[in-house]
Amino acid sequence: MRWGDWEKTTVFAVLLLGVMLAGLAFLYLWQGAVLARLRAERAELALSVEELGRQKLFLEHKLREAYSLEALSARARALGMGPVELSRLHYLVIADENGD
Repeated sequence: MRWGDWEKTTVFAVLLLGVMLAGLAFLYLWQGAVLARLRAERAELALSVEELGRQKLFLEHKLREAYSLEALSARARALGMGPVELSRLHYLVIADENGD
């Protein structure tokens, strides 16, 4: 069988089939590459979520530590504050609208 024996429609059909198969193979490979990239991106984002969770826990711990009673009392003592002496405590009495 020679090339000249084939009809034009058969040649066109074979070429069309070849182009379609090549296109489908390209789409399959492209889809696989996109899925691989998305999986890698998802893994990277999952790692960053874990890291942010650890940072959040660390900052919560530091915040509780900074505002604990011990830390606040130490800062107050450093500013010269101390326990209240009741003898030095005075109340300011303000009259209300009735004069009481």
